[in-house]
Amino acid sequence: MKQWIKDIVDAIRGSEEFSDLKSSSLRDLLNGDIFTKRIIKKQYGLLILIAILMFLYVDNRYSCESQIAKQAKLKKEIQDVKYESMTISADLMKLSRQSSVIKMVNERGLEIEESPAPPVFIVDSTEKK
Repeated sequence: MKQWIKDIVDAIRGSEEFSDLKSSSLRDLLNGDIFTKRIIKKQYGLLILIAILMFLYVDNRYSCESQIAKQAKLKKEIQDVKYESMTISADLMKLSRQSSVIKMVNERGLEIEESPAPPVFIVDSTEKK
């Protein structure tokens, strides 16, 4: 360990405030008398800062976890909608086949017949290619 760190540690150990804190018991900690010690009074600002940072950390973690849960829920919802869309598309393709249309016309008793002539496509000659 470097010499300047040793000097700081020795200064803390030799101080009156540290020995006052060292003589504290569990009873002092539980009834709050430890907060009246001189070394703790000097550190009130630091303790408040640490408490604020802890609250911010917990809040940040909570908000991140809630966003992750929301993201997972939305991904599942998107997947469900995608599968539903694929099912509807497949059903529509099945219903729009020529054989299915003829079958539905016959089932409903409509007097529509299939044209024996193939469809004629009209091409616009003025259209640019």
